[in-house]
Amino acid sequence: MLNGKRIILMVILFLITACNEIESSATAVSPVRILLTYDNLMNGFDTSFPVDEAALTRPDDAGMARLVFNGRLQLHNQENVGELTVLRGNPDQEPEVPHLPSFDFAFVQNDDGYLIPAQRGLIIADHPYWNIILEPGRVWQEEGDNDYARVSFPFALVWKGSNATFNGTMTFLFNDDSISKVWYQITQETTVSTSMDMWGMLDATYQAEPVANAEQIRDAFTQELAHRFPTKPIEQLAEDYPGVDVAAFGSGVSPENMTWYGFVVNGVNYIGGCRTRYGQYPYCESMRAPSYSTAKSAFVSVALMRLAQKYDSAVPDLLIKDYVPETGTGPGDWSAVTFNHTLDMATGNYRSAAFMVDEEDWDNPFWNEEYDDEIIAAALNWPHSQAPGRQWVYRTSDTFILTRALQNYLQTQAGNEADIFQFVVDEVYRPLQMGPGVFTVLRTKDNNWQGQPYGGLGMWWVPDDLAKISNFLNVDGGMIDGKQILHPDLLAAALQRDPNDRGVDKTYGGKYNNAFWADNYGASSGFDCEVWVPQMLGYSGIVVALFPNGTSYYYASDGREFTWETAVREADHIIPHCP
Repeated sequence: MLNGKRIILMVILFLITACNEIESSATAVSPVRILLTYDNLMNGFDTSFPVDEAALTRPDDAGMARLVFNGRLQLHNQENVGELTVLRGNPDQEPEVPHLPSFDFAFVQNDDGYLIPAQRGLIIADHPYWNIILEPGRVWQEEGDNDYARVSFPFALVWKGSNATFNGTMTFLFNDDSISKVWYQITQETTVSTSMDMWGMLDATYQAEPVANAEQIRDAFTQELAHRFPTKPIEQLAEDYPGVDVAAFGSGVSPENMTWYGFVVNGVNYIGGCRTRYGQYPYCESMRAPSYSTAKSAFVSVALMRLAQKYDSAVPDLLIKDYVPETGTGPGDWSAVTFNHTLDMATGNYRSAAFMVDEEDWDNPFWNEEYDDEIIAAALNWPHSQAPGRQWVYRTSDTFILTRALQNYLQTQAGNEADIFQFVVDEVYRPLQMGPGVFTVLRTKDNNWQGQPYGGLGMWWVPDDLAKISNFLNVDGGMIDGKQILHPDLLAAALQRDPNDRGVDKTYGGKYNNAFWADNYGASSGFDCEVWVPQMLGYSGIVVALFPNGTSYYYASDGREFTWETAVREADHIIPHCP
């Protein structure tokens, strides 16, 4: 009798446990949406701030989209709708600033539920202050959306004529013949001067129609995904390499200033960060950060190295005056200044040799003019103070001059329609399988912002871009598919692998060579050999450090915090820097 009671009790407990597990499992699979619900998106809602980014993120268990978005998304009345809260700085308070640019763009959807904008890269918008960048998003189904499909996609606003970047997300519902309102929010930025939240709810139209080159757009995106660098969360580094202190990567940068960071080792890109003020950004892989001066290395220096390899190894020794006729109108002496002197920031034409005094004279017309003629005149308005090649004076205006010279030299080889930035896209970025977000660049205002590339700034990176360009330079030696693309001697000098060409001394120690900064960590840092670490650096706190063991460490931030020594030491635990 006692045994029978025990059996009955065990059966009851089993059933209770099973029911609880079923209920718990059902709850985990089908969470109740409380933000940006069907009713919110259809009818609008009141809020005084953005929402958690999780509400704009495709759930891991989301259903595949049963509907297909192909056509144009148009937003309405954005000139009158939009909220802005300034958290840091004092941005221009003109009435247009809180509002999005005009928005009428084509998108196509692929079979895997990705929503792909037909136009990628920097888009020059009809707005006095903002340009825009669109990135691929996702389409999915959720319970409670009444058979509408749900969409979100990342975008960024870019201050016109600037590199400053503000990351956001949009979301909406659609079916075959209608669309909800569109919610947008901007909750993260990479720019020293300003921090602000923007958000709003806009009426929209979905114009279902064939999109030009739709299949090519889908195929190109499929290839883009297939060729992305293998990625893992930064936390996985400790599991793949036991004993490594993951906290060494991303350290030294205030969390509120960090956009994202990564460590590239043995063909894997370990990524961290991507936090916003409202949670984790839904599209870390598409979170754009400005290049600022890393463009000096990754664009202009690479351009010179490619020209030297393709046309003539003597290109670095060409004279600026022979390719920039405007040099004769300024107060400097350009008679003996070469392309290489200019890339090294050692033209001898400057006012002050003190660190960044010339560069950060923000009243200089170079920073305030927008048209080519005025900018080149300002860039050349420096007196002669020293023979070229002797004194390092860092100035973005010198890179603008060199970009003009490279452009004019290229046209002597490839015709008057040749463009130096497009040359680098076609000869380097496309063969590297970099995504289309790097195929546009900030240019002067001529011809609706289609003038000369600035050269010294004005590109936009995602983590995959920096992993690829780092590996190309640091591991592959400037080769693609076995073909030498960059001049090997120029690259070796830039990476401090030629002891006979260290470049020029920079202020406070270290070297500067071919637009790459470099510092030496030797016995005083605990190493048994000289450990030269070249870097690409950008104004706000953009760092790409290339370690001699073939690993790379990068981050984008906006607190002007530049630090990588901890990462140098930790990388040595994985692969020793010294033989």
